[in-house]
Amino acid sequence: MQKLRIGVVGAGYISRTYHCPALKKLKRKYPALELAAICDIREEAAREAGAQFGFARTYNNLAAMLEAEELEGVYLLIMPDGMKEAALACIRRGIPLLLEKPPGNNSAEVAELAEAAERRGVPTVVALNRRFMPLVQRARELSLSRERRPQLILAQMLRFERREAEFAYGTGVHAIDVMRFLGGEVTGVRTEKLMLAGNRSAAYFVEFDYASGVQGRLAILPETGVEAERYQIHGNDWSLLLDAPLDWTVDYPGKLTYFEGRRNFFVQDNSLWPETMRDNIAITGFLGESEHFLECLTAGAAPSPSLRDCLRSMQIAEAVLAGKNIEFK
Repeated sequence: MQKLRIGVVGAGYISRTYHCPALKKLKRKYPALELAAICDIREEAAREAGAQFGFARTYNNLAAMLEAEELEGVYLLIMPDGMKEAALACIRRGIPLLLEKPPGNNSAEVAELAEAAERRGVPTVVALNRRFMPLVQRARELSLSRERRPQLILAQMLRFERREAEFAYGTGVHAIDVMRFLGGEVTGVRTEKLMLAGNRSAAYFVEFDYASGVQGRLAILPETGVEAERYQIHGNDWSLLLDAPLDWTVDYPGKLTYFEGRRNFFVQDNSLWPETMRDNIAITGFLGESEHFLECLTAGAAPSPSLRDCLRSMQIAEAVLAGKNIEFK
């Protein structure tokens, strides 16, 4: 591939804080990478982001950008209300996509997009960045390398004053997807939705059944006194404790500890690194996510998690939001 021309749709907070800095950083590794265009309905936001990150051209209309540009990939960093229309416009042109989560207002829209992409042979990846956090990847690697396999995965997603009605679907899907990433194929979930005294948002408790026989338990609590995301993997006489490195939580920059027979065998504590040595875009998974997408485009490989793979996480998130159980055949 002589050129790797990338267009970005959306110049909001997530785009300018994480995705665009990752792309700018990766230009040093991928000489063919060209930040061809950025588009936002707010013309001034597009111009500012274009100047900040080195995009060649700016647009305030997706159709105009797609008509004028010859792109090898598009980042859709927009709200779910506009995702379906924008994604289909790119899919019809055969343009590979990285889509911010959630990639649709509901799982039916995600399924429709997955089917459209598969019919057209368009590679897709959904921005579930926890999968690309080095600490999460290391936890999964250590867990799968044990002679005695995992028995139980426990997780907590803790937030402060998150009162949006769709929280379990739009944000909770991150923790749900990590549960799938760590535990493997999910065969069913049982959910409980509770209104705790004094809260305006529901709390969600989820039990996971895995094809491997592992059990999982997840608590999604939108109104607590702390912001954190924590995962534990337990086997017979061993445990992994993971404090996810989200840069606005109390646990940043993250920590992973492995215990066996009550002894501490392994610790990766990112807080021991001097701040000048911390690469926030890498620690939080956004750099690895973009690099994976670009590497797959270069090699002609299928990126992951695709829309099809993400669909299972979105179906579970939808069930959690509704307080319903779900089984997968």
